[in-house]
Amino acid sequence: MKTSPLQEAYFRFVRLLTTLESSSAFPELDDIERSLLNTIALRSLEGKPILVGDIIFLNKAGSPATLHRRLSKLLKADLIRHGSDIDGRKKYLELTPRAQDYFAKLGECIQKAAG
Repeated sequence: MKTSPLQEAYFRFVRLLTTLESSSAFPELDDIERSLLNTIALRSLEGKPILVGDIIFLNKAGSPATLHRRLSKLLKADLIRHGSDIDGRKKYLELTPRAQDYFAKLGECIQKAAG
């Protein structure tokens, strides 16, 4: 198969990511958990923290029960945590330092693949 330089960069990224994901230090996430974590990270990056209810009812990746279970797994994996507003009635989802490291490692894979 003949590939373009962009395709080659993508395949290098996939190989690096596969190696990284097989590492015991890297969190094992399924597609739904990865999607939820990415959504939380993007909202955080935009300065718009997301509420637990928002992510469960606005996400089309699964039923509310499925999404709640996946959020619980992300909490147990120490990738996200609950943050509260001033009066404590609303629960926001925030990234933990472990999640920040996760995204940094992904960024490193992208840099290596592009270089």
